[in-house]
Amino acid sequence: MTAKTRRAWRAGVLALGLALAGTAAAPPAHAANPIEAVYPIEAAYAAPGTWAVSTADVGTAYKLYYPTDLGAGGFRHPIITWGNGTNAVPAQYPGVLNQLASWGFVVIASTSTGTGTGNEILAGVDHLVAANGDPSSVFHAKLDTARVGAVGHSQGAGGSVRATLASNGSIRTVVPIALPDPVWWSPGHEFDISQLTVPVLFLGGVNDFFVAPPRVLTTYYNQVPGAAAKASLRNAGHNTIQNSGGGFLGYLTAWFMYQLRDDAVARGAFAGGSPELIGNTKWSNQATKGLP
Repeated sequence: MTAKTRRAWRAGVLALGLALAGTAAAPPAHAANPIEAVYPIEAAYAAPGTWAVSTADVGTAYKLYYPTDLGAGGFRHPIITWGNGTNAVPAQYPGVLNQLASWGFVVIASTSTGTGTGNEILAGVDHLVAANGDPSSVFHAKLDTARVGAVGHSQGAGGSVRATLASNGSIRTVVPIALPDPVWWSPGHEFDISQLTVPVLFLGGVNDFFVAPPRVLTTYYNQVPGAAAKASLRNAGHNTIQNSGGGFLGYLTAWFMYQLRDDAVARGAFAGGSPELIGNTKWSNQATKGLP
């Protein structure tokens, strides 16, 4: 599919999403997939974005995934910082990292195989903020340093929470994917979910029976005092987020578009009168609260 065709397809799917959210719009005549027709927001944001993606290394500490045409049209790119699961590296998550960059985010992924402290995840934000102010950097004056999100898998999910708590508000939202049960925490990886003051999306797999089962995500969700959402993907295990990203890409992308780019269509997946996520039969254990 060419970029032009993909943009046209997405425009039709988003129009249907607006219709389901209460804004009059005609459904796309070419929507042949019934799942896409029923859950158009997820389908639209599961597709690659319109930005071509480049990668670069920051020494051996980080891998960068970013739009090739940085700052096109004066656009300032929000920042997303990533944490790997135990003994994993960014190369095991090409689906999610490239996906987010294709939607206009600059992603900095720690190469550490142990990100549970959150130190590397937060330092990644500092690196990009510094690059934004450095005239010699390709990122100079092209980043929106006031719009930063964190995301991680398993041990990195815990690290993403810890980084958010330690960021003094610079990380505006966090998505822990398969956030482990406290029984799996290592010393120095502890955190208190009840201290989170930014919107959080808990994602996991229904078949993640031992590390981050749905009941654990529910416990975490209930501990968050403010805005939050949760959902467990059916037929997904602990490592489904690796490689292609499985079925996680749609709502993960939509969440960051909603939280960091004020995307009204993406918001319809999580907020409003009938959030799409809540009725999506590909997911279970869904809930949202306090989302504007």
